[in-house]
Amino acid sequence: MSTFVVVPGAWDRPATIEPVIEPLESAGHAVVVVDLPCDDADATLQEYADAVRAVLPDDLTDIVLVGYSFGGFTASRIAVEHPDLPVVYVAGWIPRDGASVLDLFAGGDPFEAGEEAGIAAFDGVILSAGPGLCALNIDRYIAAADPSERDAIKSYLERTQRPQVIVALREKWRGEPRTGRCTYVLTTADTLVPPETQRVMAASVGADVIEIDTDHGVFRQQPARLAELLVATTR
Repeated sequence: MSTFVVVPGAWDRPATIEPVIEPLESAGHAVVVVDLPCDDADATLQEYADAVRAVLPDDLTDIVLVGYSFGGFTASRIAVEHPDLPVVYVAGWIPRDGASVLDLFAGGDPFEAGEEAGIAAFDGVILSAGPGLCALNIDRYIAAADPSERDAIKSYLERTQRPQVIVALREKWRGEPRTGRCTYVLTTADTLVPPETQRVMAASVGADVIEIDTDHGVFRQQPARLAELLVATTR
């Protein structure tokens, strides 16, 4: 039996990961979802990593660390500290020396011109949620979804999303991410993290690549198949 320690992405509550818990537990595995301090306006990636360290046991045998989306940055920090720990990136951002996730995602830091200017750069998809925080504009985000699915997606996002601290998004990675035993679950229909970008990031750490035909919301869209892929990484 393995224990999957899952690091959610930006804006995510632990509830984002809930759909995959039952299929993993049914397969005989345990799941721990990290509750990141993403709605703390002062939290940096150090506090994010501390939240992961707080739930890791002293004995890391049978632990698999999973980094989803922006959670890939935090998972990479823990991976550097524990070279033998197996890591699975799920559509995860893998850091690059000198770059923030904003650099990787947007080609630069829109918040350099000020918080409001930075939020405006996302064309209404991101809104201010108070000083130092931003939030997903759910109605704008789902506008491109199939009309028959919008109500279900909206309900899921309202339950799983919360404000996101901006400083963590702006924080630049220093050094190289660990290369070693890792797997990358690549979401082939992703409109948020382009599949080719995912492929390049996976290659940067020598990850084995497993593909799943889904958009970025893989935990909502294909939890059973994702659970199968996660279990396969333990064999």
